[in-house]
Amino acid sequence: MKANIIVTQGSYGFGHNWSLVCKTAKKKRIFYLGQDEKACRRILGLTPRGVIDKIGTAEIESKGGNRKLAQLFVEHYGLNGHNISKIEAWQLSAE
Repeated sequence: MKANIIVTQGSYGFGHNWSLVCKTAKKKRIFYLGQDEKACRRILGLTPRGVIDKIGTAEIESKGGNRKLAQLFVEHYGLNGHNISKIEAWQLSAE
């Protein structure tokens, strides 16, 4: 399974919202994670600095950084090609 993060601008012009995209050969699912800060703290239990240290880069919109961040969420939730169909798009959200 391949995974990446979609980054969109927050509703008030600051902050960023993250969504996790999981793809297999047969299916694609997009899971809304929420605001970047909340996703780091509430889901992963890390500060944003802790996430940067864990993935080794602050450039999450670069190909390598994005995949490492996505992999962190995939591992945290134990996602795989079999269980992504059983999870609702909003179920992983930090909101």
